Amino acid sequence: MYYKKEIRKIYLQRRKEISKKELLLLSSKIYNNIQNINIWNKKYYHIYLPIKYEINTYPIIYKLLSMDKQVVIPKINFSNMFIENYLFKKNTFLKKNKYGILEPLKSEQISYLLIDIVFIPLLIFDKEYNRVGYGYGFYDKFLINCRVDVIKIGLSLLEPISRIIDINMDDIPLDIVVTPNKIYNKII
Repeated sequence: MYYKKEIRKIYLQRRKEISKKELLLLSSKIYNNIQNINIWNKKYYHIYLPIKYEINTYPIIYKLLSMDKQVVIPKINFSNMFIENYLFKKNTFLKKNKYGILEPLKSEQISYLLIDIVFIPLLIFDKEYNRVGYGYGFYDKFLINCRVDVIKIGLSLLEPISRIIDINMDDIPLDIVVTPNKIYNKII
């Protein structure tokens, strides 16, 4: 059993210890596992663009674009600390924000209510599908505004820990978590 603050410190360090080559291999395994989930009949897919030490989500994005799905990417509004959603196309121009995260410069904003699937970054998760992210609460605030039936998919480099102790009412659990070795799915 672990507290989020302690978990964040441990798993940020573990992530930094993964080589670029290993990260690409693990990302590839996650991508292969994602293809085995029955989620490809939806229309709007929210997915994050990776930053250093994160799972490479571009293969998922390219798959979605090749299937003519609506790919939605986040942009942080730092004045209110909320995620805004923008349509991503092959010709969308991206620029790094002050945290080094690529975001769209000009694109069509999309309502939270249109999103069917959300791919969520995380550091680690537990066996009850709770996640520990980076500690800013962006995705929890984002998910509370989505439809009740939105499917929340976490992408994790590591297998679950036993339990995160300090989960609160604002923490929204995942429906599915994909790791390099397994798919954890509580909605089947």
